[in-house]
Amino acid sequence: MKNVNAYNRRDFVKMAGMAGAAALIAPNFAFEAARKRRFQIGATFILWGYGPDNLEPALKDISSLGYHAFETFGHVIEDWEDKRGGIAPLIEKYKVPMVSAFCQTDVLDPSKLKSETEKLVRWTKLLKANGGKVIEYCAGGKRTSGFNYKDHAKYMVESMNVFAKAVTDEGLVCALHPHTGTPIETEEEIYYIMNNLDTRYMKFGPDVGQIQKGGGDPVKICKDFVSLIEHVHLKDYAGGDNGYLGYSPLGEGKVKLKEILDLLEKRRKHMAGMIMFELDYDAKIKPAYTPHRAAEISRDYLAKLNYRFSEKQA
Repeated sequence: MKNVNAYNRRDFVKMAGMAGAAALIAPNFAFEAARKRRFQIGATFILWGYGPDNLEPALKDISSLGYHAFETFGHVIEDWEDKRGGIAPLIEKYKVPMVSAFCQTDVLDPSKLKSETEKLVRWTKLLKANGGKVIEYCAGGKRTSGFNYKDHAKYMVESMNVFAKAVTDEGLVCALHPHTGTPIETEEEIYYIMNNLDTRYMKFGPDVGQIQKGGGDPVKICKDFVSLIEHVHLKDYAGGDNGYLGYSPLGEGKVKLKEILDLLEKRRKHMAGMIMFELDYDAKIKPAYTPHRAAEISRDYLAKLNYRFSEKQA
């Protein structure tokens, strides 16, 4: 696919330019020389909440902390486009590009195939129009008690092939994101689906914390599907009711993050997307940190591993 490396060649140069300007003001977090650069790190917005109103507060912090890009939901982009004057002015205001969108469609109900495909294509076009490269795709549909993926396997594979091809036909990359509480949660489910999908269209976008929470081995799964990885949610997992649904700021959980990052560094030149820090938000339990502080702790953990951010520590 011709678009796979386009993000690295064109947009990274553009983004590096933005960061370079910031570095003149804040040399403590300046980029290294190009030959020494490692992955640029983005952030998803859900640490600040899940709705359209949460996007601008998220971008304010994401920008001030020096993250290089952001990800939001397809429906949030649509809301900003339809009701708030478009998302482009917001991107320009905070100087943080949008790389990806998290999008979910139903893979259990065949009667929804047409409408779900149309929805996904609509979101894909909006993401593309605003400079995005990757649909971080999540299989949707209610996972009831006693769920057995084998009862739905045929349609799950068929529908996801349709969804992924629709995204690919629009010129973007579709990367499967296994997620707890969805039809693709466990290690067995991940291997079955990835081994049966048409990977000309559906690539892999693991969330390493979600895989850990679902009982899988994120290091092993990333190794086994590394050639298909196009985008990553970098998330730690500590367990317990902590205001983050059991997840934690990077470095405070049990996911072998450094091992995964070292593996991904070998893949980075071939990825359409990037690594996105993510931490879930739980409205029912007050967490230990503010969103800004949790994102700062995670950024500082990555900085100790020699990842560089575009502005000084706030």
